[in-house]
Amino acid sequence: MRREEKKVALVTGASKGIGAALAGYLLGQGFVVYGTGRNPQAPGGHTSSAPTMLRMDITDPASVRNALAQLLEKEGRIDLLVNNAGLHVVGVLETMPLSEFEKCWRTNCLGALLVSRAVAPWMKKQGGGHIINISSVGGTLGLPFQGAYSASKFALEGLSESLRAELGSFGIKVVLIQPGDIRHQDCRVESPPPEEYAEVYKKVMRVAWDDEEKGYPPERLGPLIMKILAKKNPKLRYGFGSAFQRAVPTLKRLLPWGLFERALRLYYKF
Repeated sequence: MRREEKKVALVTGASKGIGAALAGYLLGQGFVVYGTGRNPQAPGGHTSSAPTMLRMDITDPASVRNALAQLLEKEGRIDLLVNNAGLHVVGVLETMPLSEFEKCWRTNCLGALLVSRAVAPWMKKQGGGHIINISSVGGTLGLPFQGAYSASKFALEGLSESLRAELGSFGIKVVLIQPGDIRHQDCRVESPPPEEYAEVYKKVMRVAWDDEEKGYPPERLGPLIMKILAKKNPKLRYGFGSAFQRAVPTLKRLLPWGLFERALRLYYKF
Protein backbone atom coordinates (compact mmCIF):
# COMPACT_ATOMS: atom_id res chain seq x y z
CA MET A 1 0.00 0.00 0.00
CA ARG A 2 1.44 3.38 -1.01
CA ARG A 3 1.68 6.01 1.71
CA GLU A 4 -0.83 8.28 -0.02
CA GLU A 5 -3.43 5.48 0.11
CA LYS A 6 -3.04 4.81 3.80
CA LYS A 7 -5.60 5.88 6.37
CA VAL A 8 -4.39 8.29 9.04
CA ALA A 9 -5.19 7.57 12.70
CA LEU A 10 -4.71 9.66 15.83
CA VAL A 11 -4.69 7.84 19.19
CA THR A 12 -4.60 9.95 22.35
CA GLY A 13 -2.81 8.61 25.40
CA ALA A 14 -0.63 6.33 23.28
CA SER A 15 2.36 6.20 25.62
CA LYS A 16 1.12 3.11 27.49
CA GLY A 17 -1.78 0.74 28.09
CA ILE A 18 -4.63 0.57 25.61
CA GLY A 19 -3.33 3.51 23.59
CA ALA A 20 0.12 2.03 23.01
CA ALA A 21 -1.29 -1.40 22.16
CA LEU A 22 -3.84 0.06 19.76
CA ALA A 23 -1.35 2.34 18.02
CA GLY A 24 0.94 -0.63 17.42
CA TYR A 25 -1.90 -2.73 16.09
CA LEU A 26 -3.09 -0.04 13.68
CA LEU A 27 0.45 0.32 12.34
CA GLY A 28 0.40 -3.38 11.58
CA GLN A 29 -2.87 -2.91 9.70
CA GLY A 30 -1.29 -0.36 7.38
CA PHE A 31 -2.42 2.88 9.03
CA VAL A 32 -0.28 5.98 9.35
CA VAL A 33 -0.48 6.37 13.13
CA TYR A 34 0.09 9.36 15.37
CA GLY A 35 -0.05 9.05 19.14
CA THR A 36 -0.22 11.71 21.80
CA GLY A 37 1.09 12.20 25.32
CA ARG A 38 1.87 15.08 27.64
CA ASN A 39 5.51 14.02 27.72
CA PRO A 40 5.85 11.61 24.80
CA GLN A 41 8.92 9.58 24.05
CA ALA A 42 9.16 10.57 20.39
CA PRO A 43 10.56 7.77 18.19
CA GLY A 44 11.86 10.29 15.68
CA GLY A 45 9.40 9.84 12.84
CA HIS A 46 7.37 7.08 11.23
CA THR A 47 8.81 3.61 11.63
CA SER A 48 7.41 0.14 11.10
CA SER A 49 7.16 -0.47 14.83
CA ALA A 50 6.15 2.79 16.52
CA PRO A 51 3.77 5.69 15.90
CA THR A 52 4.88 9.26 15.51
CA MET A 53 4.32 10.80 18.93
CA LEU A 54 2.92 14.30 19.36
CA ARG A 55 3.10 16.38 22.52
CA MET A 56 -0.50 17.14 23.45
CA ASP A 57 -2.29 18.10 26.64
CA ILE A 58 -5.84 17.12 25.70
CA THR A 59 -7.28 19.52 28.31
CA ASP A 60 -5.57 22.54 26.72
CA PRO A 61 -7.22 23.81 23.51
CA ALA A 62 -4.00 25.46 22.27
CA SER A 63 -2.00 22.27 22.81
CA VAL A 64 -4.61 20.26 20.92
CA ARG A 65 -4.59 22.70 17.99
CA ASN A 66 -0.80 22.78 17.80
CA ALA A 67 -0.44 18.99 17.80
CA LEU A 68 -3.17 18.50 15.21
CA ALA A 69 -1.60 21.17 12.99
CA GLN A 70 1.62 19.13 12.92
CA LEU A 71 -0.28 16.02 11.84
CA LEU A 72 -2.31 17.81 9.17
CA GLU A 73 0.68 19.68 7.78
CA LYS A 74 2.31 16.35 7.04
CA GLU A 75 -0.67 14.16 6.16
CA GLY A 76 -3.42 16.55 5.01
CA ARG A 77 -6.18 14.35 6.43
CA ILE A 78 -7.34 12.34 9.42
CA ASP A 79 -9.57 9.30 9.11
CA LEU A 80 -9.72 7.90 12.63
CA LEU A 81 -9.59 9.53 16.04
CA VAL A 82 -9.48 7.32 19.13
CA ASN A 83 -10.08 9.36 22.27
CA ASN A 84 -8.31 7.00 24.65
CA ALA A 85 -6.37 9.22 27.08
CA GLY A 86 -7.85 8.83 30.54
CA LEU A 87 -7.37 9.20 34.27
CA HIS A 88 -8.70 6.77 36.89
CA VAL A 89 -9.20 8.83 40.04
CA VAL A 90 -10.37 6.85 43.09
CA GLY A 91 -11.29 7.94 46.58
CA VAL A 92 -14.16 8.96 48.85
CA LEU A 93 -16.44 11.52 47.21
CA GLU A 94 -17.15 13.19 50.56
CA THR A 95 -13.51 14.11 51.12
CA MET A 96 -11.74 13.87 47.76
CA PRO A 97 -10.12 17.20 46.80
CA LEU A 98 -12.31 18.90 44.23
CA SER A 99 -9.19 19.51 42.15
CA GLU A 100 -8.81 15.74 41.70
CA PHE A 101 -12.46 15.36 40.70
CA GLU A 102 -12.14 18.19 38.19
CA LYS A 103 -8.89 16.81 36.78
CA CYS A 104 -10.61 13.46 36.15
CA TRP A 105 -13.55 15.08 34.40
CA ARG A 106 -11.36 17.39 32.31
CA THR A 107 -9.23 14.47 31.14
CA ASN A 108 -11.92 11.87 30.51
CA CYS A 109 -14.67 14.06 29.08
CA LEU A 110 -13.57 17.59 28.23
CA GLY A 111 -10.38 16.29 26.60
CA ALA A 112 -12.38 14.03 24.30
CA LEU A 113 -14.56 16.99 23.32
CA LEU A 114 -11.62 19.29 22.59
CA VAL A 115 -9.88 16.78 20.33
CA SER A 116 -13.15 15.84 18.60
CA ARG A 117 -13.94 19.51 17.94
CA ALA A 118 -10.51 19.96 16.41
CA VAL A 119 -10.75 17.03 14.00
CA ALA A 120 -14.43 17.39 13.04
CA PRO A 121 -13.97 20.19 10.46
CA TRP A 122 -11.30 18.18 8.63
CA MET A 123 -13.40 15.03 8.62
CA LYS A 124 -16.34 17.02 7.23
CA LYS A 125 -14.15 18.42 4.42
CA GLN A 126 -12.98 14.96 3.41
CA GLY A 127 -16.47 13.47 3.55
CA GLY A 128 -16.33 11.43 6.75
CA GLY A 129 -14.30 9.63 9.35
CA HIS A 130 -14.55 7.77 12.65
CA ILE A 131 -14.37 9.11 16.20
CA ILE A 132 -14.11 6.29 18.74
CA ASN A 133 -14.39 7.25 22.39
CA ILE A 134 -13.03 4.84 24.99
CA SER A 135 -15.54 4.85 27.84
CA SER A 136 -15.86 2.13 30.50
CA VAL A 137 -18.25 -0.26 32.19
CA GLY A 138 -17.84 2.36 34.92
CA GLY A 139 -19.65 4.74 32.59
CA THR A 140 -22.81 2.65 32.97
CA LEU A 141 -22.95 2.36 36.77
CA GLY A 142 -21.57 4.34 39.69
CA LEU A 143 -18.74 2.26 41.13
CA PRO A 144 -18.07 2.56 44.88
CA PHE A 145 -15.09 4.79 45.65
CA GLN A 146 -14.68 5.40 41.93
CA GLY A 147 -17.33 8.10 41.71
CA ALA A 148 -15.10 10.69 40.03
CA TYR A 149 -14.16 8.18 37.35
CA SER A 150 -17.73 6.95 36.83
CA ALA A 151 -19.08 10.51 36.68
CA SER A 152 -16.57 11.47 34.01
CA LYS A 153 -17.38 8.40 31.94
CA PHE A 154 -21.15 8.95 32.31
CA ALA A 155 -20.51 12.43 30.92
CA LEU A 156 -18.49 10.98 28.06
CA GLU A 157 -21.38 8.64 27.21
CA GLY A 158 -23.83 11.54 26.92
CA LEU A 159 -21.33 13.64 25.01
CA SER A 160 -20.82 10.83 22.52
CA GLU A 161 -24.55 10.39 21.96
CA SER A 162 -24.86 14.09 21.14
CA LEU A 163 -21.77 14.13 18.90
CA ARG A 164 -23.08 11.12 17.00
CA ALA A 165 -26.41 12.86 16.38
CA GLU A 166 -24.79 16.12 15.28
CA LEU A 167 -21.98 14.72 13.08
CA GLY A 168 -23.74 11.75 11.51
CA SER A 169 -25.10 13.66 8.52
CA PHE A 170 -21.52 14.59 7.56
CA GLY A 171 -20.44 10.95 7.32
CA ILE A 172 -18.64 11.04 10.69
CA LYS A 173 -19.36 7.94 12.74
CA VAL A 174 -19.09 8.37 16.52
CA VAL A 175 -18.77 5.14 18.52
CA LEU A 176 -18.30 4.28 22.21
CA ILE A 177 -16.30 1.32 23.47
CA GLN A 178 -16.98 0.25 27.06
CA PRO A 179 -14.03 -1.79 28.36
CA GLY A 180 -14.19 -3.74 31.57
CA ASP A 181 -10.99 -4.29 33.52
CA ILE A 182 -7.85 -3.95 31.41
CA ARG A 183 -4.37 -5.01 32.48
CA HIS A 184 -1.42 -2.64 32.68
CA GLN A 185 -3.38 0.60 32.39
CA ASP A 186 -1.30 2.45 34.99
CA CYS A 187 -3.50 5.58 34.97
CA ARG A 188 -4.52 5.48 38.64
CA VAL A 189 -4.66 8.51 40.94
CA GLU A 190 -5.65 7.61 44.49
CA SER A 191 -6.99 10.01 47.10
CA PRO A 192 -6.43 8.46 50.58
CA PRO A 193 -9.69 7.83 52.50
CA PRO A 194 -10.43 9.27 55.94
CA GLU A 195 -10.18 6.85 58.86
CA GLU A 196 -13.92 6.18 59.11
CA TYR A 197 -13.92 4.83 55.54
CA ALA A 198 -10.55 3.05 55.67
CA GLU A 199 -11.75 -0.52 56.31
CA VAL A 200 -14.53 -0.65 53.73
CA TYR A 201 -12.41 1.27 51.22
CA LYS A 202 -9.66 -1.32 51.56
CA LYS A 203 -12.11 -4.19 50.98
CA VAL A 204 -13.71 -2.63 47.92
CA MET A 205 -10.52 -1.49 46.25
CA ARG A 206 -8.80 -4.85 46.86
CA VAL A 207 -11.51 -6.45 44.71
CA ALA A 208 -11.24 -3.69 42.10
CA TRP A 209 -7.46 -3.87 41.74
CA ASP A 210 -7.47 -7.70 41.74
CA ASP A 211 -9.98 -7.57 38.87
CA GLU A 212 -7.73 -5.16 36.99
CA GLU A 213 -4.70 -7.45 37.39
CA LYS A 214 -6.75 -10.29 35.90
CA GLY A 215 -8.32 -8.07 33.24
CA TYR A 216 -8.25 -8.34 29.46
CA PRO A 217 -4.95 -7.66 27.72
CA PRO A 218 -5.15 -4.30 25.91
CA GLU A 219 -3.81 -5.89 22.71
CA ARG A 220 -7.25 -7.43 22.11
CA LEU A 221 -8.85 -4.05 21.44
CA GLY A 222 -7.30 -3.65 17.98
CA PRO A 223 -9.43 -6.31 16.25
CA LEU A 224 -12.60 -4.75 17.68
CA ILE A 225 -11.60 -1.36 16.26
CA MET A 226 -11.10 -2.94 12.83
CA LYS A 227 -14.50 -4.63 13.09
CA ILE A 228 -16.12 -1.27 13.83
CA LEU A 229 -14.33 0.43 10.92
CA ALA A 230 -15.51 -2.30 8.54
CA LYS A 231 -19.19 -1.72 9.34
CA LYS A 232 -21.25 0.59 7.17
CA ASN A 233 -23.40 1.57 10.14
CA PRO A 234 -21.62 0.73 13.40
CA LYS A 235 -23.56 0.63 16.63
CA LEU A 236 -23.19 3.40 19.18
CA ARG A 237 -21.84 1.11 21.93
CA TYR A 238 -19.54 -1.90 21.96
CA GLY A 239 -18.52 -3.83 25.05
CA PHE A 240 -14.96 -5.06 25.53
CA GLY A 241 -13.78 -7.49 28.17
CA SER A 242 -15.05 -10.60 29.89
CA ALA A 243 -18.55 -11.89 29.14
CA PHE A 244 -19.60 -11.04 32.71
CA GLN A 245 -18.42 -7.45 32.51
CA ARG A 246 -19.99 -6.97 29.08
CA ALA A 247 -23.27 -8.15 30.62
CA VAL A 248 -23.24 -5.66 33.51
CA PRO A 249 -24.99 -2.78 31.65
CA THR A 250 -27.76 -5.15 30.56
CA LEU A 251 -28.13 -6.56 34.08
CA LYS A 252 -28.43 -3.05 35.49
CA ARG A 253 -31.15 -2.24 32.96
CA LEU A 254 -33.16 -5.43 33.50
CA LEU A 255 -32.87 -6.14 37.23
CA PRO A 256 -34.84 -4.26 39.90
CA TRP A 257 -32.50 -1.64 41.32
CA GLY A 258 -32.60 -3.03 44.84
CA LEU A 259 -31.53 -6.47 43.63
CA PHE A 260 -28.78 -5.03 41.44
CA GLU A 261 -27.50 -2.90 44.32
CA ARG A 262 -27.37 -5.88 46.66
CA ALA A 263 -25.46 -7.85 44.05
CA LEU A 264 -23.00 -4.98 43.66
CA ARG A 265 -22.39 -4.90 47.42
CA LEU A 266 -21.89 -8.65 47.54
CA TYR A 267 -19.44 -8.46 44.66
CA TYR A 268 -17.32 -5.78 46.32
CA LYS A 269 -17.72 -7.40 49.77
CA PHE A 270 -19.08 -4.42 51.69
